Amino acid sequence: MCSHFQLPPLHKIETYLKKDLKLPLVPVDFPKEEFKDATEIFPKRKSLVLLYQDDKLQLQIMDWGYPSPFKPNQVLNNARVERFFEPQRSMWDKSFARQRCIILTNQFFESSRNTYTLANGKTYHEEFSFKSATQPLTMLAAIYDEKHFALVTTDSNETVLAAHPRMPLVITPDELRKWLFQNFTSLIDRRQVKLERTLLPHRESV
Repeated sequence: MCSHFQLPPLHKIETYLKKDLKLPLVPVDFPKEEFKDATEIFPKRKSLVLLYQDDKLQLQIMDWGYPSPFKPNQVLNNARVERFFEPQRSMWDKSFARQRCIILTNQFFESSRNTYTLANGKTYHEEFSFKSATQPLTMLAAIYDEKHFALVTTDSNETVLAAHPRMPLVITPDELRKWLFQNFTSLIDRRQVKLERTLLPHRESV
């Protein structure tokens, strides 16, 4: 899964895409001030999304989470990649087929099943951060519909399994085009993706 992620500053994203990966990213058509600093992104918050639309590779602003068809005022922020291959139709099918995008992050975060208790008696889950072990930014597969996106999840690899059985579908630079344009079946298995895991400091009693 993914509880939240850290969006890099816009200039860092643009440098990575245009200079490091040498991609033909078009200039943004929105005010840059909102994304000049690194930002913690939670469900229902706005984020930058990389997609190919109108024959242009571009960054757009979208909200994290599809409006839930079951519960008003709630969102569905994660979509299982396996769902697209199941025979029963789902609300994600059109997006998986034609509306794929990528979220660029410094790191993403996950709460563990392990807990700890503070002196005040409150119990919390341990939290981990994860990032690419080989790239300055970590790319996460996503899908979108209009102005909403959902992160795509798959079975966790060994690094993330310590925190959760599901993980975001991390994309490497050589897989970017496959996720955006091609058959993505081979991307479901993320066992070979190299990630760094960090246990975050425990909270302190107040």
